[in-house]
Amino acid sequence: MRKHTYFRTKYITLVLLILLFPLLTVLSASDYDRAFVQKTADNLSIQALSPYKNSQGIEYWSFCTSKNNQPRYVSGTNPHQGTDLTINVGEYIYPIYDGEIVYIKKDTSAQLGHIVVKSDIGYEEPVYIEYLHVIPIRGLDENDYVYTSIPIATIDEYNRYDSHLHIGRVNEDRTLHYQIYDLFSDVLRWNNGSDLDVFSYPVFNHETNIFSVTAYVSSDTENLDYYGGYGRFSLKYITFHYSVNNGTWKSFNIAEHDKDFRYSFNIKDMTGSKSKDVVKYYITATRDNQSNTDTTFKNAPYTVAYYPAYYAHPSPALTKEQADRIALSLTIK
Repeated sequence: MRKHTYFRTKYITLVLLILLFPLLTVLSASDYDRAFVQKTADNLSIQALSPYKNSQGIEYWSFCTSKNNQPRYVSGTNPHQGTDLTINVGEYIYPIYDGEIVYIKKDTSAQLGHIVVKSDIGYEEPVYIEYLHVIPIRGLDENDYVYTSIPIATIDEYNRYDSHLHIGRVNEDRTLHYQIYDLFSDVLRWNNGSDLDVFSYPVFNHETNIFSVTAYVSSDTENLDYYGGYGRFSLKYITFHYSVNNGTWKSFNIAEHDKDFRYSFNIKDMTGSKSKDVVKYYITATRDNQSNTDTTFKNAPYTVAYYPAYYAHPSPALTKEQADRIALSLTIK
């Protein structure tokens, strides 16, 4: 009987593995589904307004507790697909641009009330801004035109998440997420928008071969060194991954930055490149899960953000095929 039971158990296990294999394959592949678009909106004719105004109707720039593209200690999307702002329950939310409501979810039973507004802002294409974890104002519906001076929602009360506004720039069908810092480049209280995305303002100087980029994370851990006591924390380091003239992918880490979290380095020197070499690259940011200051992230298992942001849940380093798919390129002087 024992042999018979053992055989039956092995048989059942084998059948279950066969049935589950397609699901496991899908789950594994989904880590590299596309989730982000890294496309800066340059030369905007108008900058965005704040989604929140205080009781006097004056714009208020709420603290950011989780940036777009930020690794988090949660079971949800990781890195974060959007930006979280601390706004209290019941406060009114305003569209950051005038525009048309193209999507609205009024069911708030799971704290997932959702509005997407399409706006033409003098850019080459419309922008779609989403507002999540809200209660839409009664009477609003799809195709309604809304204005920055009139609220479209209030912040929902706690159900599954701490009360906050999740805001982001998405594509038309809400499947891809853009960076958002460039819409707020004139807002000093948000560090010219850098408070909203892990990476911002990458620049390569073609004369000096100096590459610079701003990179840091935000958190609801108190940090008295910065605005309001919240928010800005250094990364453990950033990693520059590169391939010279389609050669082997290599990398180096950089931990030093200036007081504004700006990293700068000479790509020619750091990569050993020569004049006219073509360097393909991507950058990762590693959040410090052993930080004594950013304590909400202690021992988090997932720590990596990417520039350019592309994949839904990538590993700390990519395969050659995955790297080639997202890599940017520059030419050494």
